[in-house]
Amino acid sequence: MDNKDTDEKLFGRIKQGDEGAFRLLFNRYYQILLAIAINLVKDINSAKDAVQEVFFQIWKRREVLEIPDKVEAYLKRSTINRALNLIQSKKRITSLDSSFDVSGKSVDAQDQLEADEMNIVIQQTLAELPERCRTVFVMKRIEGLSLKEIAARLDISPKTAENQITKALKILKTAVKHYVEQKL
Repeated sequence: MDNKDTDEKLFGRIKQGDEGAFRLLFNRYYQILLAIAINLVKDINSAKDAVQEVFFQIWKRREVLEIPDKVEAYLKRSTINRALNLIQSKKRITSLDSSFDVSGKSVDAQDQLEADEMNIVIQQTLAELPERCRTVFVMKRIEGLSLKEIAARLDISPKTAENQITKALKILKTAVKHYVEQKL
């Protein structure tokens, strides 16, 4: 197999069950995706799990999986989503642990339930953001990068990065507002 095959050609071969093409795609992107996941989850073992799960799902669903855009973009988006899911599940566990005070008494269950529901609304809204908007938002709010750092990494202007964050915040505020209005 030619190491210069395009990602799309490799994916076509993967769909046909070509393990060599799968290994080549894995080797081509594993380190890049691992770096993305580490930046998000801040834990190398969880990051490795996230990236391996992305590749596992590709292999498992290879015959029916359709990638609408570039394979690289799909891999990065899948890794970000998997990492965000890991962060969310860790927050749920931490939230569950913190729902009991030192004496073992339960904190107000209704407040905890509402906080959990709000968190789910926020995570779902984040997952539904346009790819670039979500990427910029995650880099700013979760990774803590500056607008200049984001602009340099994504090859966009700092103003574009700022506009994407503003767009994400507007969408998130609208989702939270709808959630709160439904609860009233």
